Amino acid sequence: MRSMPVTDSKNNYSHLVRLPCNDLIVGMFVSEIDCSWASTPFPVGGFHLRNSDELQVLQKYCRLVTIDTTRGAAPAPKKRANLTILSTARLATPPAAAIKVNRDAYPVTQPVKKQIDKAYRGYQDTAIIYDSFTDAVHNDQRLNLHELEAPMLSLIECAIANPQTLIWILLTDTKVTGENLYCVRAAIWATILGRQVGLGQKELEDLFKGTLLADIGMHLLPERLTSIRGNFRKKEYLAYRKHVNFSIELLSQYRELDERLLRLVRCHHERHDGRGFPRGLRGDQIPALARFTILAYSFERLLRSNNPRGRVSPAKATARLYKQRELKFPEQLIVEFIHVLGMNPVGSVVQLSTGEIALVLEQNVADRLHPKIAIIKDDNGMSLAKPRIEDLTETPKSGIPKAIVSSVNPGQLEIDLGQYTFAFAGRRVALGKFGFRL
Repeated sequence: MRSMPVTDSKNNYSHLVRLPCNDLIVGMFVSEIDCSWASTPFPVGGFHLRNSDELQVLQKYCRLVTIDTTRGAAPAPKKRANLTILSTARLATPPAAAIKVNRDAYPVTQPVKKQIDKAYRGYQDTAIIYDSFTDAVHNDQRLNLHELEAPMLSLIECAIANPQTLIWILLTDTKVTGENLYCVRAAIWATILGRQVGLGQKELEDLFKGTLLADIGMHLLPERLTSIRGNFRKKEYLAYRKHVNFSIELLSQYRELDERLLRLVRCHHERHDGRGFPRGLRGDQIPALARFTILAYSFERLLRSNNPRGRVSPAKATARLYKQRELKFPEQLIVEFIHVLGMNPVGSVVQLSTGEIALVLEQNVADRLHPKIAIIKDDNGMSLAKPRIEDLTETPKSGIPKAIVSSVNPGQLEIDLGQYTFAFAGRRVALGKFGFRL
């Protein structure tokens, strides 16, 4: 699509140019968008595109925008359009039916500080119980699924009350470890996404439990397959795929698990473009809940890479997910996931325009580009003994506004985020088994 100057018969507005989002470059000033400003993380009235991360986020919300060439960069001369491998693949995929979304189904009712202990306890308990499930599979014993009910319901309750609590824990906690933890984390990511679109309580329970148990059949595979780090050979891949059938055979023994949950497990490795397994389902052939699980596992896989160079920040992970839109999962689902996470999720590490390194503490609903942060390293890269909390919507005493310029992989800076999980939640006062934070 060619750029078009905006003009009328009385005034010359040639400095205003309509552009497809794919033609935008860093440095442009966006003055108008083709959707509601309130549905995006960008400030009303216009903004400069400062980096590629902001550009990718904008592309998730809009298709056509207006730029002001007097306040930012102008379009480059148009080159002949070339189809990329990804764009060609997307054209071949079937259109996805719109997902019914109700973002107002669950208003935020609790601050992070008030439920962080409960959420963390549910997270730990679920991890311990899932480890006991894997031991039972190895020893050919039955799973005590009733043990899962209490911590699962507790985590779902926390997600409904305020999903930012669980996002914070998942992105900062480093104390709960284990090979099976990715299943627990994926179940929580899927639940957060389910809450975002307004799934009912029973659907959230099936989604959590199904996502958690989807890979249980992995523990019936030979250890040489489960320990592979990297690409499979053809025979290894064919053997690895059998874990889906193993999961179904194992879980079918439990009458309390309904067919909707089993369909989720059966389809959690399918892809929107039909290149998944075991049946190569395409588009709307894939059950709705399974799509949430596919996205959750994909996101967690990006975050948990054992290779520090391969691991990415949450912002870059969501950007990579968006590149897989209409290939692995419907675009609408990724947009909703990004909406609940925010451009820079709570618990993520960012670099400021001053060179300082900070931890995102709280999203600013009115201006998502300027959250509340805690500066943990100064502009020389030295760790601060006591983090300095700042709100980026406020002008500092120096008079020079600060802005987030990029996301950071904490592994590359050797930052242990575990020390901050409870650092900003206040001092905990214990009263027997109960307690609260000041």
